[in-house]
Amino acid sequence: MATNWLKKLFTIKRGDAPAPVPPGLYHALQEAEGRYVRFHLRVERDHTGMLIANARAAARLTPSGVVIAKGLLDGKDEAAIVADLSARFSGASKDVMRQDIAQVHALINEVTTPNDEYPVYNLEDAALSPYSAELIAPLQASVPLAPPELLVPILDRLWAVGIPHVTLLAPEHPEPAHLIRAVERAEDLGMIAGVRGRASDLRGGTLLADLRLAGLDHVTFLYAAPDAALHDRLCGAGEHAAALDVLTWLEENQVCAVAEVPLVQANLYTLEETVATLLPLGADNLSFVAYVTTDAGLAARDGIFTAEAMTQVATIVEEATETANARFIWNPPVQRNPDAPLSAQIQAGPRCCGDVAVRVESDGAGRAHVIPPRGPHQSAGDLLHDPWEQIWDAPVFRRYRERVETPTHCDACPGLTICAADCPREPTGWAQM
Repeated sequence: MATNWLKKLFTIKRGDAPAPVPPGLYHALQEAEGRYVRFHLRVERDHTGMLIANARAAARLTPSGVVIAKGLLDGKDEAAIVADLSARFSGASKDVMRQDIAQVHALINEVTTPNDEYPVYNLEDAALSPYSAELIAPLQASVPLAPPELLVPILDRLWAVGIPHVTLLAPEHPEPAHLIRAVERAEDLGMIAGVRGRASDLRGGTLLADLRLAGLDHVTFLYAAPDAALHDRLCGAGEHAAALDVLTWLEENQVCAVAEVPLVQANLYTLEETVATLLPLGADNLSFVAYVTTDAGLAARDGIFTAEAMTQVATIVEEATETANARFIWNPPVQRNPDAPLSAQIQAGPRCCGDVAVRVESDGAGRAHVIPPRGPHQSAGDLLHDPWEQIWDAPVFRRYRERVETPTHCDACPGLTICAADCPREPTGWAQM
């Protein structure tokens, strides 16, 4: 999958001057075939970059690719971009530079029409991993819904530190006005905006239509199994019918659908049927989260997985998605909370979406705590008041980056995608309570 969306370009060597494109997040809006296309160019500390088009497709760029992409998005002509490259890099002729400009132009055209793809940020290969770059910030933030006076400053700050993608976590019976205002603000900033919630909470009234008008890019909803009784047992009464209603609406209205599949013992061996059911209905993007414990008795009681079972779980999931040619993302395994019903924990979902994401929680008193995707539920700092560099360099993030930057594949795992960030059998790498 990585080769479909993650591309490394060019081998031009950097010269001494002028300075490369500064790290940060750049936003551009262009018209193509009668419609507007929204681009995000994220430039990292090592001057590599990532180009995202219309929240749906991405490509990695080397420093020279960043210069070309930014020049094209700024409307510069070929001669001006060649001049920029000549001033910044050595080792390539002008003919080679023109060929590279044509290549980036073709890439921009390619990612402009990605066929309803959702940004998938798996750490699939060390050579292609986003963590092979010196990231200025995560690529996505999951933010529990809060009133606008608390949430709008969080969105503004996320954009300011270079995070282009936000997923709003809708609680049970969310306040529609708060959700709509949050999506509107994300759209005003230029962010990719998604919503994650129970299908029954999203399908009521005109909420989905209002969110679409506000600029919503994707919706993530629970889908545990084609068996309605099993799904409702895990996700809540009536949720299976609600999920199908939401999926139908998303397909009809061309809003990207992301099916979050909770993994437990009861639905693991019918996963191929689940995937085969979802894909024709328009859920082309799957998000998997396994519920795990180190307590064998708790695993037996709740029908969840032990650490030792996680290699087999991941193998079944990845073989099923490969057979169906489905796009998917792994969430860090979630440690089971024995004090809460399993269905409640499944409905609450993962801490955040994937391994290049963070969770940001308002405390209701003007502070916003930044929580890494793995390890203890521990704040790295206050997004609204602490310097971002201080948060990003906090011990919880340093430990996390050390884990994800070190290959965790071993002889026990047959090249599993889930292993690229951390061993799924290692409890310290789970999203802990």
